[in-house]
Amino acid sequence: MPENNNQQRKVQEEAEEVKVIMMDNMEKTEERKEKVQDLDERAGELKSKSFHKTAMKVQKQMKCDNVKASWKLIAVVGAMAAIIIIVAIIMWVNKKSSPEITHERVITPMHENGITPTTNGPGM
Repeated sequence: MPENNNQQRKVQEEAEEVKVIMMDNMEKTEERKEKVQDLDERAGELKSKSFHKTAMKVQKQMKCDNVKASWKLIAVVGAMAAIIIIVAIIMWVNKKSSPEITHERVITPMHENGITPTTNGPGM
């Protein structure tokens, strides 16, 4: 029996060693789990900050693009208005400087036979 006791004690010692190693591993695993959770939280914060930063850049760029587009539209409308005004002024000046065309009917005298006298004709 002493041999059996000796073997049993050896097995118990080995089991105790394995138990200590397992407890140590469980503590390390718990510590790693806490560290991973901490890193995960920090990564989430960084992603959030990065997303916010990128969103602000995009928003600023969009505002700038909208302002540029507005100025281009204003320039085009202004140019068209200027062209229309210039054309209207030119037409007004030309109309003012040219003689007025009247729509009065000119009556030419008729000869006795119903023929209108001409200056270039045979017998005259």
